[in-house]
Amino acid sequence: MAGEANPNKRRLSRDEAVELLSRPLTGVFSSVSDGGWIHSVPVHFLSVEDQIRFVAGAQDSKTRNVERRGQGTLCVEVTEGSSRTYASVSGPATVQRPPDAADLRALDRRYSRVDFAEGWDDEAFAAAAMITISVERWIAWTYWD
Repeated sequence: MAGEANPNKRRLSRDEAVELLSRPLTGVFSSVSDGGWIHSVPVHFLSVEDQIRFVAGAQDSKTRNVERRGQGTLCVEVTEGSSRTYASVSGPATVQRPPDAADLRALDRRYSRVDFAEGWDDEAFAAAAMITISVERWIAWTYWD
């Protein structure tokens, strides 16, 4: 019934949400376009203190949206057995050009890949950006059967 508490649902603690974001998961980043529609795309990300960072193309829609609106949201979800857990974080977002090489190497390590470790030339760096969300709002829950 509406308004009744679900006994199979609980809010995650901040530490539990931070742990979830520390996993090498694919997140869904959402931003708002100039026309007002929501643009959502999967991203590999770093969670560093109260920031979420991910690489993007300098001319990508998500990059342009962040530059115009200055806001972003990232959501991750994990299903383990009969439990489903998610965390959604949002806040002011910025674009850094070029991306920091240390962040690119950290993304490689986190996701067991070699996209950036082999090195980028000047042209590749010019075509890339790092989007950073400064987390102001956390929403995190777990549900089970």
